Amino acid sequence: MARRGRAQRPVRGVEPQTGPARRRRRRALGWAAALTVAITVVGVSPALLGPSSASGRATPASDGAPPSRAAAVAPTAVVATVDEVPITAGQLRRAAVRLRAEVVAEYPMTGARADYWRTAIAGRTPHEVLTERALRAAATESVLRRRAQQAGVLADPTETGFQARLDAENERRAAARAAGHPVPGVPRYDEDGFARNESAELSRALSRLPAATPEDVSESRLRDRYAELAGAAGPSATVPPFEQARDRIRLDLLSAAFDRELARRVAAARTIPLQEAEAVVCGAE
Repeated sequence: MARRGRAQRPVRGVEPQTGPARRRRRRALGWAAALTVAITVVGVSPALLGPSSASGRATPASDGAPPSRAAAVAPTAVVATVDEVPITAGQLRRAAVRLRAEVVAEYPMTGARADYWRTAIAGRTPHEVLTERALRAAATESVLRRRAQQAGVLADPTETGFQARLDAENERRAAARAAGHPVPGVPRYDEDGFARNESAELSRALSRLPAATPEDVSESRLRDRYAELAGAAGPSATVPPFEQARDRIRLDLLSAAFDRELARRVAAARTIPLQEAEAVVCGAE
């Protein structure tokens, strides 16, 4: 990524390995990783959808009909705020497009597609669910960027800064290809792919900062966690020595603690959608 306004890549302390050594390391790390996965589902606070909705659901258009899909909203237009920090139409649309398939999988289409998003299923319309989740995802991205800025990991947490980093990274990749240098990953990032990659890098960088993640990772805590994992391993599992698993266990504890803290901050944030948010989500449906 470009130097300015970009998360610094975590320092890799282990050189790439090949052959049997690499396979042994993968097996050892895979054991620890598989047993230490912690997934935190961010709860939706009643304030997520603003004071106009006591039930915590999105406020529909005044006549109950969906906004016209032709009513385009500029990507830079502000469509919501998170603790008074703007969320743009581009951010919200990115989240809605990403989550659309997830909502459709949970709420299968049974009738006409034109009626699907406004037809209640188990008391909720798919449109309400998609709006709620898209706003939550955009709020999480906003809170994460601000934390990264406060920690000195990111220079510009705004959507303008994000677009500048995306353009700079794609220019860097194009220049590397033109010079005949290998370019790992995709040849060119789209917005969603770059946003997900950047969020993962920011989370990884922040979780390794003691000030950002005050978690007990003392030697005794690591050994206790190792004993828990070893005790839970199945009879056919290959349990690596503690010395080999220590670093992975430490990183997993820090990552889980960071996820919990990020979820807490998002739940406590006051996210208020503006009227334009409806048109943005409808456009992604």
